[in-house]
Amino acid sequence: MADDSDFDERREALKARVQAQIEASKEAKLERQQSASEELVVDESDLNDAIAQANEEFNEHMASMENANASQLRTLAASLILVGSILGMASGGLILQGNPADLINAFSVIGNDESVDVSGIVLEPDGSAVADVNVELMNVDSGEVIGLTTTDSNGYFWFKSIDVTELQLTFTLDGHTTVERIFIPDGAQIKPITLREGTGTVVENEIVSRDGWNTENAVALSTAVGVLTVLTGLIGVQSAVEARRAKRYRRTQYLAGLALFSRGLIIFGPALILAGMMLLMKSRDQFSDVGGE
Repeated sequence: MADDSDFDERREALKARVQAQIEASKEAKLERQQSASEELVVDESDLNDAIAQANEEFNEHMASMENANASQLRTLAASLILVGSILGMASGGLILQGNPADLINAFSVIGNDESVDVSGIVLEPDGSAVADVNVELMNVDSGEVIGLTTTDSNGYFWFKSIDVTELQLTFTLDGHTTVERIFIPDGAQIKPITLREGTGTVVENEIVSRDGWNTENAVALSTAVGVLTVLTGLIGVQSAVEARRAKRYRRTQYLAGLALFSRGLIIFGPALILAGMMLLMKSRDQFSDVGGE
């Protein structure tokens, strides 16, 4: 009986210790959970403020990047317009320094070939052909005799591959007047030459005045074109300045449009200016009258 009583006491004591350890473990676990819960507690208002501040900083950063990109586009546009306008001003300077005689020569040979054949027929007043007429072809400017020939039995004469310039044909035949015809060949047969009996010389000038086109007119036209080109180039420079200022978008575009008439190197200058205008369209929000600050 004494042994059974001791065994029961030890068992109860062991059970009590185990129960005490279990309770202590539960209390420790509850303390840890409570401590962790207290550490994770965050004020909701502070969290919202932090999120709002982060969003604001992000938006400011993105806006700053967009403004920087737009500013770079606007700077590039201003540079393109400036270069195109300078090319136009240079072209205008070259026009003002040009030789008006070259302009006259250019107009005098428009539509003509470099060399043509010269042919025609010599007739009597009654319309019959005149044979064996001496025909001399001479360059009026240099006085050089280009060719000599005589008319055939049908009254025809022919010179091949003659330069297009001011020429003189002289027709002589014993017992007839001498005919001198001044003309510029155009590849077609010249109108018939009529020889009359008698003496003396008849001069026929077929060079028609080109509406009074002369050196003075050429100088006036060249000067007007050159001045207009330089002025439109200066307008383009002002457009580039306005693009850098970013004050008035429409005014800047209008000035750039006028600068297209500067015709720098024919098409290269206008192409650069047009590219600049397109870039200005992409950065128009940077102008204060559209949406910029």
